[in-house]
Amino acid sequence: MLPKSEDPGELADDGGENEPPVRAGDVGALREPLLAFAAATALASAFFWLGRVVPIVHRNLHLLIAVTFFYTPAVAARIRGRWFDYRAAGLGLHPLGPGVATLALAVGVAFPLFVGAFFAFYGYTCGPSGGWLLALLGRLPCATWVGGGGWHLRLPPDFALLALSQVVVIALPEELFFRGYLLGRLQAIWPPRRRFLGAPVGLALVASSLLFALGHLLVDFNGQRLAVFFPALAFGWMRVRSRSLAPGILFHALCNLLADVLHASAF
Repeated sequence: MLPKSEDPGELADDGGENEPPVRAGDVGALREPLLAFAAATALASAFFWLGRVVPIVHRNLHLLIAVTFFYTPAVAARIRGRWFDYRAAGLGLHPLGPGVATLALAVGVAFPLFVGAFFAFYGYTCGPSGGWLLALLGRLPCATWVGGGGWHLRLPPDFALLALSQVVVIALPEELFFRGYLLGRLQAIWPPRRRFLGAPVGLALVASSLLFALGHLLVDFNGQRLAVFFPALAFGWMRVRSRSLAPGILFHALCNLLADVLHASAF
């Protein structure tokens, strides 16, 4: 049964049983979520580096990491003697109305800004004045950049399979772990004290977003991964505002797909 909340934007805890509820300000309760984060990230990093030398791991890398993040909350809960309730953590379409409205707002605001920032960033970095930034960042495909005026809309190969993979293998397990489990546990410790566009926000949102960025960095040690901190704030806001993971899962996947389409079209 899905736990009820007095605040329509307040996250329910993970639905665990046989354990007293976490008290606000109880920093000792950080032990479980932080250990779960460390274990899942270490395992994901191990799969990544093992995949560099073991072909079967490389071919199934995303699936292995997805399974890790999907089941780590359940394992962490069982170690503490309780069950992890995936539905209480937001895995479902209910409530549909707020979810659709939240997704529409996020797409309408973020996508035009993202497309504009994409062309502004690469236009400058790959242009004659951006050499210093290119040297600083590295790993950018500026040699094949065609510029804002030379791009043509192209979909990446096997786009339908890519879209399905982005939803099921990438977005769903990451949102379940970081926004369904981690944000919920942190918000029980640090209840939100402010509201932003209809959602209560606070330290827990910032902390879970920092861990999301750190987790990406620690998998392959690519400093550019830290940029995911900013979309993580949006994913967390969507989770709290809609009381569901579904809008954030779809938005997460759509953001990744938009980036793939822009790269396929402009490089």
